[in-house]
Amino acid sequence: MGITADTPTNLVVGAGEFLLDHANIGATIDANSFRIEREIFTPELNGAKGGLVGTDYVTRSEGVLEVGVPEFSVASLKAAWPGSDSTPTAGMVIIDEDETRRIPTSSYHDAELQVERLNGGEFQFEVDDAIQVGNLEAELTDDGVAAPRLELHSRWNPANLTASPHRIRILDVAS
Repeated sequence: MGITADTPTNLVVGAGEFLLDHANIGATIDANSFRIEREIFTPELNGAKGGLVGTDYVTRSEGVLEVGVPEFSVASLKAAWPGSDSTPTAGMVIIDEDETRRIPTSSYHDAELQVERLNGGEFQFEVDDAIQVGNLEAELTDDGVAAPRLELHSRWNPANLTASPHRIRILDVAS
């Protein structure tokens, strides 16, 4: 097929912006990634040398969005530390956790990476009811920008198991 008139518009170039529950958290830095992790069961049938067309069965599907967020804010830090709480005090905000072991549902968020398309529009990489499963870690150096890395994994909503919690949107016009 080769290069077409649409090739420049269909390239994803740039790090993008990170949104949490549709609120812009800020710019991203370094390499972001989006992937769908799936497990597929294919039965081994006697007489067949391999898997048969139409017998593949999805047993697990999970969207993963990884972003580096250099803008430190209460919202971005709480997203990077599920189960944490913030307490405003005189002249500061304290973010910490207590002895609670079960992560509250308030720690699950709709997360999105938006990257502009050339000539208008954008690509949106989305994970719903996502939770940060990586460690909260930021490398603070003299010659670099600290950017905690979030690894957000989508979760299925038990109230609607037919709705996918991860998707890619390709918009003709930016939202």
